[in-house]
Amino acid sequence: MGVPRPIAAGAVSAADPVLHLTYDEANGATEFLDAAGQRTFSAHVAKNPAERVPGVQGNAFRTDGFSTWVTGEFAAPITSQLTVQTWIALESYPSGTEKPYEELSSSSIIHQKTDSAGFDIGINTYGEWWFTATIDGQARTLKAPWLFPLYEWVHVAAVVDGEAGELRLQMDSSAGTREARLEIPVGSTFDQATGTPLVIGKAAKDEMMDIFLVNALDAAYDDTKIYTVARDKATIAAEYATAIEGAGTADEALQVTALRFADDILRPRFHGMPPANWTNEPHGLVEHGGKYHLFYQRTPNGPFKSQMHWGHMSSADLVTWKNQHDALLPELNDREAQLGAVAGAGLTGQGSKGIWSGDVVSVDGTAYAFFTTVNYGGPFDPGVTRATSSDPDLATWKKDSAGLFDRTGVNDMRDPYLFQDGDTWHMIIGAAVDTGGGLAHYTASSVGGQWTRSQTSFSTVGFGSMDIGSVIWEMPVFEKLGTHDGSDVYILLANPIGGSVSKLTEPYTRGVYWTGTWDGMQFTPFEAKPKPLDVIHGHLSPAVARDADGNLVGIGIVDERSSSRMQLDLGWAHTYSLPREWRLLADGKTLGQRALPDLQSLRGTVTTDNDIVVSGDHRLAAKGNQVEILAQVDPASTGTTYGIGVGASPDNQEITRIYYDDGDLVIDKTSSSTGFDNEEAVLLRAPYDEAAFGKPSTFHVFVDHSVIDVFINDAAAFSNRIYPTRKDGETALSTGILLHSGGGETTFSQVDVWPLKNSVS
Repeated sequence: MGVPRPIAAGAVSAADPVLHLTYDEANGATEFLDAAGQRTFSAHVAKNPAERVPGVQGNAFRTDGFSTWVTGEFAAPITSQLTVQTWIALESYPSGTEKPYEELSSSSIIHQKTDSAGFDIGINTYGEWWFTATIDGQARTLKAPWLFPLYEWVHVAAVVDGEAGELRLQMDSSAGTREARLEIPVGSTFDQATGTPLVIGKAAKDEMMDIFLVNALDAAYDDTKIYTVARDKATIAAEYATAIEGAGTADEALQVTALRFADDILRPRFHGMPPANWTNEPHGLVEHGGKYHLFYQRTPNGPFKSQMHWGHMSSADLVTWKNQHDALLPELNDREAQLGAVAGAGLTGQGSKGIWSGDVVSVDGTAYAFFTTVNYGGPFDPGVTRATSSDPDLATWKKDSAGLFDRTGVNDMRDPYLFQDGDTWHMIIGAAVDTGGGLAHYTASSVGGQWTRSQTSFSTVGFGSMDIGSVIWEMPVFEKLGTHDGSDVYILLANPIGGSVSKLTEPYTRGVYWTGTWDGMQFTPFEAKPKPLDVIHGHLSPAVARDADGNLVGIGIVDERSSSRMQLDLGWAHTYSLPREWRLLADGKTLGQRALPDLQSLRGTVTTDNDIVVSGDHRLAAKGNQVEILAQVDPASTGTTYGIGVGASPDNQEITRIYYDDGDLVIDKTSSSTGFDNEEAVLLRAPYDEAAFGKPSTFHVFVDHSVIDVFINDAAAFSNRIYPTRKDGETALSTGILLHSGGGETTFSQVDVWPLKNSVS
């Protein structure tokens, strides 16, 4: 990080800026001093605070992509010459409402404009950028012939030089000095938009998606200046070269500071999730280069779904995670290039509308990512495309220039999953078929080779008999689960959606699975009817990989049960489940799940209670909203209902109850939250397979603020969302833990409670 920059004093000359924002104020300060004009600029902070991060020199201002930007009044004696310049590090390109290229709206790096005057350094959702200036009553636009870089401090300068008769757009970056020019009439004058605010980090025209502003910038800004002269290329380049030496890194500048979620008692701390904003399904979980890599659906710019990216995090142990740069993002195709876009020739399946879920496999040091690509018309809409990386950190990827195949043969398709059997590679893809949800099946002789549609169905049982009333299956998984009576048993998992399947009513949106046998080309399920992945819905779409011991591990999404308004207020949406170890149970047909044992590395000092005989409620001395609870029960000494309560306020006005009730597993969320827009504040009851799982003797529960993971007997599992909001000042009140027994006494032989550390950096 550089030292705070000096501010010159004395008379202002033509070579001095008429505006200079250094952003060196303290973290959280909502005002900015214009060191040149002694004006005060303000941060717009509707949702998130005015964060300061390490800059090129001193501090920089961090915009969040949807609710923070800078605005202020600016006027200067500008006539024929103008230079606008700023340092900026972009985490992502702005979002939008997912429109075809010719209908795109844009965002702005900095602007002061009206319909008939002013300037704008604009940028769109594909990284194209330009300088527009009103010259003698006419808007002139100079488009940069290269895309804006991400994750790097760059210096941008836009110049009006009426005396020389040109507009110039200059970028200094690690790629060197690049410049674009546009001729204008010699002697032209610039029309300043006097009386209109200068805005940094947001478009001149807002684009809304429901209640979300979707075209602001997710970036860090430093050292913004305006001059009333046309500064020359060499001077600007020399300033860049001097300042970049010893400057703070873009990664430091693009961090989310502790200030942003300091008072958020709902945000999970030891579950995987990105630093902020919107996420959804994790996918492509793979071991590569000695690390595990998890990819996930992401909108980097806010808590809304738009222009899907592949987010990326890595781990040495599947427990502690480090966030990385996004791996894949939407890019322009030939269709857009024909309309004047900055795009390469011969590109088709690049996902101009979004890079959706898929899978990653690592073969001989090269990782292959297969993903659902969605484009604006043309082929591969949707389709499947491939990218490759030989980077040990999987930081850089090269997409194939064209898609592999489109949805020919099915009504729709998404989410490829790969596995190898002998010399043959198989790819199954969630599909919409004539009977509802199903699979498309492709094979290849090598993972990087040509893929061919299988002439036989992946399952020997018709998909219509296997489906639960959906339109399409998503995020399929197929793996060997174990061996029973000398025969290999495989698991096929899918996530049916649409049709009669619903998030909040039966049949629920959830993961379901079948176990059965595999003959090298077809799967034969033991039963046509699927089993639920979780006893109670709320968790779905797991990505899977083998750990160091060969165990199958799954990590899924635990999605929100909150409104769009609450997600906007919080500034983030969705979290992942804890890693679960999968195995085949003794009956040879049921999936067993337990918390990954390596999670014990997060434990603090345990509090233990022994031989507690409970009738009604018993409140433990231990408490917390970031804890692990292991409650062991004597199954021969129980009431008709027994279990635990978490997220309990001192008066139990807020509490979530989890218990066994004579053959059913129950989560009672009717009082989980007293101050949150919770769309599922209900009691959920589901049959518990006691023959497969055994009568509940252990309740292994993880509480992480608004998400819980529950494991019964290290066999049955479910994850869900709770939203306890009661506070005393900034301190959460609903942290109590209770034991419960109804219809008789229950003996809890041992109850251990551990506080847990954070797991994501």
